[in-house]
Amino acid sequence: MKGKNTIPHPLPKWVPWAVFLMGVTSVISLRLIIIANHLAPSLIRPLWYIGVCGNALFFVYRFYISHRRKKVVFERRILEKLAGREELTEEDRRAIHYLVYSTVVTKEQWNYLVIFSSTVLALLFDLLWPK
Repeated sequence: MKGKNTIPHPLPKWVPWAVFLMGVTSVISLRLIIIANHLAPSLIRPLWYIGVCGNALFFVYRFYISHRRKKVVFERRILEKLAGREELTEEDRRAIHYLVYSTVVTKEQWNYLVIFSSTVLALLFDLLWPK
């Protein structure tokens, strides 16, 4: 956002998908370390770097999005206006539209599903693989 009371434009649709894929890649890479430990120890280090770097980029993006949303809410005084039943301006309505839209198009819930399911699979693999 460039200046005060500027409502950010939604990011292009490919951006949430790219971040989702980056997040999934990093999550799976970190879980594959457990499997690589059993089957291909030489892959542990590359998997670790892919996972950690991907995680870092994913959370920088999530921080950026969270910051954009909060900035809109505080600059437009959205919470106060809604709580006080103040009239919303057209700019306020656009701000609320941005907030709702950016919440709906996020792929983060799918990322959480991948994190959970890949963690369970990695743990099961490690526990059930013969030592």
